[in-house]
Amino acid sequence: MSGNFFQVDKIEQRLFYYLCGVAFFLPFSKAASNIFLGFSLLAFFHRMFRKHDDAAKNFRECKKIFEPIGALLAAVLISALFSGEIAEGLINFTNKYIFHMSAMLPIIFVRFDREKIFRLFKFLIAGVFISNLVVVIQALPHLDARRWRFGGTLSVMSQGSLLIMFLPVFLILLMYLKRRSLKILVLLGFVNCLLAMIFNGTRGAWVAALVLVPAIIFLYFGFTKKSVAGFLIFVFATGLIFFTVPAFKRRAWSIRSMKMRSNVERFLMWESAFNMFKDHPLTGVGYGQYGKAYQTKYILPKAREKNLVHAHSNVMQMLGECGILGLSAFLFLWLYLSIFALRGWRREKNIACLMFLCMLWGMMLHGLTEFNFEASVPSKILWFSLALCLAYMRSENSKLLPENGGIIS
Repeated sequence: MSGNFFQVDKIEQRLFYYLCGVAFFLPFSKAASNIFLGFSLLAFFHRMFRKHDDAAKNFRECKKIFEPIGALLAAVLISALFSGEIAEGLINFTNKYIFHMSAMLPIIFVRFDREKIFRLFKFLIAGVFISNLVVVIQALPHLDARRWRFGGTLSVMSQGSLLIMFLPVFLILLMYLKRRSLKILVLLGFVNCLLAMIFNGTRGAWVAALVLVPAIIFLYFGFTKKSVAGFLIFVFATGLIFFTVPAFKRRAWSIRSMKMRSNVERFLMWESAFNMFKDHPLTGVGYGQYGKAYQTKYILPKAREKNLVHAHSNVMQMLGECGILGLSAFLFLWLYLSIFALRGWRREKNIACLMFLCMLWGMMLHGLTEFNFEASVPSKILWFSLALCLAYMRSENSKLLPENGGIIS
């Protein structure tokens, strides 16, 4: 084997190509993205073996971000150790947390220049476009159906999370970019994402969009004539869809209907999760044990869906499964990352921070009525995007990443 294979620059080159594969396939192919993620981790460890003298400095620059992440990992791990099924809990912990979060490690511990960070983001956006396009193509033969529920290559709910994470990202790019040719491409991506969201039919994502899109418009422009005009256009367009597309209208109005079984089941599941918390307030029923506890002890007599394994809510899942310890760590992480991204936007108008805020809040708002925090695609994209945000800031010598690592001060 050629000696070039072991040279650090060649290892980093391979690592970057693998990360491009992760970014591109992540939104629509779990199998392909896992293969590229596996190769990228092998290349990352190879690089750390050959050259690791810069690892401590790279970690220091981002260490404040790892503190809330570490707190969440510790809380979930403690819950797993007290679950009564330790082996099962540790396996789930390794898969849902360690493996999903590993997508961010190569980008944080290996410095890539700004152009390569841009390229990774472009591959991610291209993958999202393809994922959304598959949903639209699936829906086209069914336009006369009474309702639409299509997930493309993902589950319907995971696709819904992906859509609400990236719809505002396309909107930001549309407002931010100046070149006409790029604006046209981004506009196609935005329309494609909007159509996919309609055909996906995930009501939690729709509600999240109604909150998040106006918020992003006002964050970007401030309270100006542009933001008010954009808000009014959004309200008018949304109202037009509500009143002119019968299938959309029926689906949207079902959000507040207590006659719809899925709504009733959610409230029953949340009540069951709260009962788990009351019986096990500190660490919950144990990480990885929600499904078993729900089906054998905590399911309510009125519930019809007997085989559910999660609470259809990030908050209630954490409360029932990991107790106040897990929920506190989860909410702290959400708040911390939100402050970090908002501060990055307000202090430096750093577009990467605003886009990460969109993905974070899109996932979390949808996660109020769906358990998506541990779902493979949304989870990996969240951590991968956080790493891209940090890498971009580092390439800009951002004041939010000082030498002492003090991100929030």
